[in-house]
Order: sequence, then structure tokens, then C-alpha cells
Amino acid sequence: MTSIERDSPLPLYYQLKQLLAERIAIGELEPGDILPTEEQLQETYQLSRTTVRQALKELEIEGRVSRHRGRGTFVSQPKIRHSSEPHFSLTDALLQQGIQPSWRVLSAEWVPAEVDVASTFDLEPGTPVFRLRRLRLTNEEPIGYHIAHAAPAMAASIDKSQFHSGGSLRYLRGNDGLLGSYANRTLEAIGASAEAADLLDVEEGSPTLLIRRKVVSRDGAVIETLQAMYRGDRLQYQIRQGPDTRTGN
Repeated sequence: MTSIERDSPLPLYYQLKQLLAERIAIGELEPGDILPTEEQLQETYQLSRTTVRQALKELEIEGRVSRHRGRGTFVSQPKIRHSSEPHFSLTDALLQQGIQPSWRVLSAEWVPAEVDVASTFDLEPGTPVFRLRRLRLTNEEPIGYHIAHAAPAMAASIDKSQFHSGGSLRYLRGNDGLLGSYANRTLEAIGASAEAADLLDVEEGSPTLLIRRKVVSRDGAVIETLQAMYRGDRLQYQIRQGPDTRTGN
């Protein structure tokens, strides 16, 4: 497709999306390149603002482009691949793909537990819990926003020297508090909140992958919870399964 065909049964927004997607696919627009502005696209293809915005939104949902407030729309970088394999952290995945991971600490403090956090830890609301807010960075670019809460029983395990390095649980490896523990995770696709969008440098409502993690001790007590929001244009989560004898797959 090289132009908009107004007699085509294909919607105009879809045609524009395909035009831009093809330019990305053939390398005419490379990762990190800025796309023409909405006004330029309107003028070039004689389309309405609504049509142009819908095309760009579709490309964003598909992860082909990312939109940054005040800066424009850019061709997305290749997605980071992370799998669900045991003992293979996101830090390991980043290093394996030649990407340097790091953290930026936003806050690290004891705070009164809100109702939902208190309920998770089986505490009275208002009981002090440790909260750690950080940005996950790749080559200094923010791709994830983490909010972790640790139970009061983990106070002796908190290692402040590890806030800026390693995996997301390294800060709790100060003693044997994690020995024998296990983690439950849930994944959900959501739009970026205003706070997350500001921290991740994307438009509010942009696709994000929300990962909720609950770490449980060997005796069944919840010792840490994590809510991590990752940019949908930067992270791809792979789930591997063994053969299914019922389907032959």
C-alpha cells in the first residue's frame, strides 16, 4: 500500500496504519525515529484528526510506536523478551539481550499500611510496612514502575545497599527470610495511570503490562507484595508450556 484509496472498503484509519506499518517494516522508519506529526499526516493524506489519531493509537496498541507527551510519536525499540522460566529473572533476561539494567529509587520508607495492603499481610490497617518505589531502567531509559511492600517481619532483611542493583527481590536477601519461599504472579493489560505515564514518559492510557507478585514464606505468611507496571511497547512476556498430550502440541 503506497497511498490512501478513498474508494477502498478498508477504513481510512486502517489504511494509514498500514502505510506507516509498512514504512517501519522495510526500515524506512527505524527504531527511535520520530513519526510525522498529526498535523503533517492530516495534511499529507487529507485526513481528519480523528482518523489520524485512531491510526496512531492502533500502532501504539500493537507496540509498533510509542507516544511521548510533548515530544511526539516514535518508532518503538525492539521489545525486551522475558519468560516465565523458574530462576530466570528479568535482570538475567536483560543482560542476556545485551541490555544494561539499573534502578532509580523514588522512595524507600516505612508507611502506614492501607486497607488492601494490610489485608494482604493480615495486619491491622495503619500498621507500618516498608514501601519501596523504584523505576526499572534499561540503558537509563525507564521501562517499569515498581511499588513493593514488605511485611514488618522482614525488617531485619532489608538491605539498602541493594536498592540500586540486581533483581527486584535482592533488597530482601539480607538473611534467610526468603529461604523456602515461593511467588505467585498475575499479569494484566491496563492503561497507564497519570502517575505511571509521567514516570515512564508515555501518554496517559498507553498500554502497560501490570504484574502483581506475592511472595509467600515457607510457613505460609506473605512477606512481600509487588505491583510492577511495564511499558507495553518495551516488554514482551513469554509463557512456556510443555507438550499437551490431549492436543498433540
